[in-house]
Amino acid sequence: MITKAFEKFSYTSAGISSLLLLGITYYYLTLPLKWSFFESKISNGLLIFGALMLTNHAIDTITRQLTIERANRNAYHLLLYPILIFSFPIESIDMRFILSSAAIWSAWRNMRIFFELTNNEKQKRRLFDASLLLSFASLIILENLIIFIYPLIVLITANIKRDFKHFIILFFTPLLIIPPAYVILSFFSLDSYLFSSYFFGDQLQILNGFKLNLSTDYIPISIIFILYLISFLIKFFRTFSLNRRVLDIVGFVFTAFTSYLFFYQQDLSGSEFHYLSLILVYFISQLFAKKISSLYLNFIFTSIIVSTIIFKFII
Repeated sequence: MITKAFEKFSYTSAGISSLLLLGITYYYLTLPLKWSFFESKISNGLLIFGALMLTNHAIDTITRQLTIERANRNAYHLLLYPILIFSFPIESIDMRFILSSAAIWSAWRNMRIFFELTNNEKQKRRLFDASLLLSFASLIILENLIIFIYPLIVLITANIKRDFKHFIILFFTPLLIIPPAYVILSFFSLDSYLFSSYFFGDQLQILNGFKLNLSTDYIPISIIFILYLISFLIKFFRTFSLNRRVLDIVGFVFTAFTSYLFFYQQDLSGSEFHYLSLILVYFISQLFAKKISSLYLNFIFTSIIVSTIIFKFII
């Protein structure tokens, strides 16, 4: 049974997950390169694998350590994450999306830990780390600045003790980093490597109208979205904590808005779906938080794997 090694978190489950991500990295290097800092495949491979591992670490922290069902520490998310990435309809590799999404999910990991802490100094450090990572993501793609709205909404609406310094940290960190970085990079004529745009770049212009033209490559990710919607509804109606409901709603809004934006892209590479990886894995993992028959469990994983192989590589 393919899920046997992931029943509990262990070095085995973590090792297999890392090997799968290494295999995906190798697969990514065989695809056309749309944008990157480097021409070298070795450099790009190290960046891709590092970004995937960073996201995997964020997923593991949030799913296994901060989930509602803390007593059931299974590691199915470590298997689900590589399978999820494998199901993405990737046509070419755009490092901007892979790197910035890894920074965003690491920032969200720090935000989730921020809400679990009670020590004010430790909270400030976690919030600063999150703001720093989001600033880095915004250096890569300017529109990532919009994502600062999400931690702001959570800070305002969540049932926590607020400190005005939290808002100062959240807003002044990007102000102190991004403008000076732009000036320095512009001086050395390196600004073209950063500060890309969804809306104004040559490669990322949106369409004037909504045109949905999906190929069979999108069938595996469609199965993922169906599982996501089911798991979101189950989790939402079973969650009574206001803080977690707010976090879940913010995650759902982010997923809906980001997916809607993708379908307006004129030249979708498929790398954009990395922006949804943590949320999709986190919610679908809730289906496995309770005791579930191994028959159903293996059916879910097998259906995703088989559909991906058939519709991406055979048909």
